[in-house]
Amino acid sequence: MSPHSNRPIMNPEPQSSFDQVFNAISSLPNKTISRLLTTGGVTFKAEAKTSSKLGNFIQLPHNNRIYPCCWGNSSNHMGKDGQRIGQYARSLDEWYQNL
Repeated sequence: MSPHSNRPIMNPEPQSSFDQVFNAISSLPNKTISRLLTTGGVTFKAEAKTSSKLGNFIQLPHNNRIYPCCWGNSSNHMGKDGQRIGQYARSLDEWYQNL
């Protein structure tokens, strides 16, 4: 799935796909990866979740979410300006690349 054209694109773009990262997190205990660091050095955890209405998404701190359609954007499609997700997605992409 391509990122939204009306939202800023991460630079560089992620090397992994949303599905790769989501499936890797899903395979972990409690479907959670902890002790990751944002690009600003803040510790966070990410959870792989599935909703009957929303499908698969990655739950982040502050109720931020990464949906498949937002992977590769620096903000998601929620609200006028979206929620900032790039600082989390970069760390998730690097984590997956190092598996």
